[in-house]
Amino acid sequence: MIDFSIIIPTYQRRDVVVSSVRAIAQQEFIGKFEVIVVVDGSIDDTAEALRQLDLPFPLTVLEQVNQGRATALNNGVAIAQGEHILFLDDDMEAHPQLLQEHQRSHQAGADLVIGHIPLHSESPDNFLSESVRIWADERVNLLSQPNTELTLHDLITGQASLKKAVFDQLNGFNINFNRNGFFGNEDLDFCYRLKQAGYRAVFNPQAISWQKYVVTPRQYLKQYRQAGRADVLFARLHPEEIANLFHRTETFMDKWVWRWWRWLIKWVVLTLLEANLRRGWLISLFCWLVNLEYYAGVRAAGGIPTNQPLRILCYHAIADLSQQPILESYGVPPAIFRQQMEQLLKWGYRFIDGDELLRFVQGKGGLPKKAVLLTFDDCYQDVLDYGLPILKEQGIPAIAFAVTQRLGGTNEWDQKIGAPVMSLMDIDGLKTIANSGIEIGAHSQTHPQLNKIPEEQLINEMAGALADLKNIGIRQPRFFAYPHGEYNEQVKQLAHEIGVEAAFTVEPDFVRSVKDPYAIPRFEIFREDTGWKFYWKVLTAGRSWQKMLFSS
Repeated sequence: MIDFSIIIPTYQRRDVVVSSVRAIAQQEFIGKFEVIVVVDGSIDDTAEALRQLDLPFPLTVLEQVNQGRATALNNGVAIAQGEHILFLDDDMEAHPQLLQEHQRSHQAGADLVIGHIPLHSESPDNFLSESVRIWADERVNLLSQPNTELTLHDLITGQASLKKAVFDQLNGFNINFNRNGFFGNEDLDFCYRLKQAGYRAVFNPQAISWQKYVVTPRQYLKQYRQAGRADVLFARLHPEEIANLFHRTETFMDKWVWRWWRWLIKWVVLTLLEANLRRGWLISLFCWLVNLEYYAGVRAAGGIPTNQPLRILCYHAIADLSQQPILESYGVPPAIFRQQMEQLLKWGYRFIDGDELLRFVQGKGGLPKKAVLLTFDDCYQDVLDYGLPILKEQGIPAIAFAVTQRLGGTNEWDQKIGAPVMSLMDIDGLKTIANSGIEIGAHSQTHPQLNKIPEEQLINEMAGALADLKNIGIRQPRFFAYPHGEYNEQVKQLAHEIGVEAAFTVEPDFVRSVKDPYAIPRFEIFREDTGWKFYWKVLTAGRSWQKMLFSS
């Protein structure tokens, strides 16, 4: 049996990671261990250099296209054979007793063990490495005090271990922290979820790995801009930690004056630093620039979440229905849909999911600027065939509402008015999208106008739809979309009684502070909504100019 699997993610640091892997050969551990290095798209011959090493332990070199640290670690754990996982950054040189100390802490009852990471003596002699040395010394002194509780910012996995079973139970690292310009916080999020689940995290000052810090000032600034974006994402996932998260401050002058000069300031500072000028005033200027970069990242991600208005888009078919006059407007061709998603991202809109929507609806969290939620009514087969690949490619979440007694069938409700036959997803299709980041909500059993049917039928249509989804193995639906957008007070009350947490209309408007979670507005996107029409509809949340003019 293998006791530990050491997993090292690396990108474009061949010499550093080769040195770190060589150092592991000095372990004085009496148990068995393996090392897995995940090469995250490096083009500097890292994988080949590692495979040429002669080592006294099993080494697996796993290569992947560049996807970020979170994906690299998840993929490493997926092939790990050890009972425990030890994460080690590629610039960490392990102390000979590193594994022994981690094992000792686990045997004493720890679920997550975080170690001491002092500065390596071979690190470049500059102000950045000196700041890392000071930070590491202060950190070990603070966390070594009796009864010290690990705070949010102590939860890092540059050197940390836990049981593989615990990692699997928590579903690993959230890969969204490494998408679209984000850097960091995948470890913060994972460790936070671990503590929230009741697991015990401890700091062991004797579990040592020396950090060979080789980050340049230019790289450091980029990391802090990305970190600002990642902090916004963390705040969206865990709004209860906002007060503890944004510990850096932005002055009035920084926000309204100096931010506009940031690029010039950065060019001057980096030019001087790269010319090996080392002056106290220049270091102070760099530290100030770090703050400007951080808040540039915060703004680029939508800012610290607050009570921002939300736009909810409603799609139907992702298909070209130009030859079907009755439903033509309700079909958005795949090429147009792709273009719309790309435009939303280009215009700075941020997609939210069902969890974030509920926190907002329940007053437990805010939203970033220009937040949007994507929804699909009816669950047509083309949403699976054409829509899902586009959403997965862009990392966009959504909610899709199923007509539960028509799964694998057709749109019978539209055929009554002469519309063409269109296929709906079957059970397997529904499960496929559910496992791919699209949450499933209910859209009744047969798609009637709910405000025009008898009470007994209404109960069957609504409560029965939830039961249908549960019976086929879909997560208990939290959301309901009224067919045709039709509802009344009785329909809303029943939605509440059957356990739905929010229900949607197709009445166009912004979602602001939610007074009625069972009449949440959405605006429909049609085939003709392209170019400036699409931009204007999203900008105004589908409202007419009369409504915008006279709304309070």
